[in-house]
Amino acid sequence: MKAVTLLLAAAAFGAHANHDEHESHSHGAHEHGHGHLNLVVDGDQLMIELQAPAADLVGFEHAAKSDEEKAQYAKAVARLQQPDALFRFDPAAGCKLTQQELQAAKEEHDHDHDHDHDHDHDHDHDKAASDKHEDHHDHDEAGHADMGAMYTYTCATPAKLTGLEATLFSVYPSLEKLSVQGILPTGQTAAELTPSANKLSW
Repeated sequence: MKAVTLLLAAAAFGAHANHDEHESHSHGAHEHGHGHLNLVVDGDQLMIELQAPAADLVGFEHAAKSDEEKAQYAKAVARLQQPDALFRFDPAAGCKLTQQELQAAKEEHDHDHDHDHDHDHDHDHDKAASDKHEDHHDHDEAGHADMGAMYTYTCATPAKLTGLEATLFSVYPSLEKLSVQGILPTGQTAAELTPSANKLSW
């Protein structure tokens, strides 16, 4: 079941990436106030991926430096770890969060570094050079930082799962729209959600 879900997710996110590439010619893939929501419904599993500019989720896009900014970033991470405040489903579907993964560039980089350190003691010089290159790349991208998370739910009665409400607009007031790409039991879907039209049905 998991492998099928991941394959479906790859297809949905691939379509999403192509959509971004097409849009970048006129609007730009990174647009403040504009987030992306990818979702896959597979059997009793629901996968949701949220991506949005850090400017909307945190309040700034550069690396947190002052204590105040670090506290603001920590608060943003805590909000992403509480998806019940971001999305609402029909309670009759009995969907429970079974897995979540934050997608913040700094967090991922730290994880990769630790992994390399554990398994590659003989190539410290190469690793240091690689880290330096990655840090430089991160610096280049700092002006357009995205942040997000992926959530996996298991639903006791998936037949009752017929839509979702994006309540995150009240949590992130600067977020103006969400472009949705999804693979559902009824087929692929694409939609746009806004604070005044925040419900998606299928």
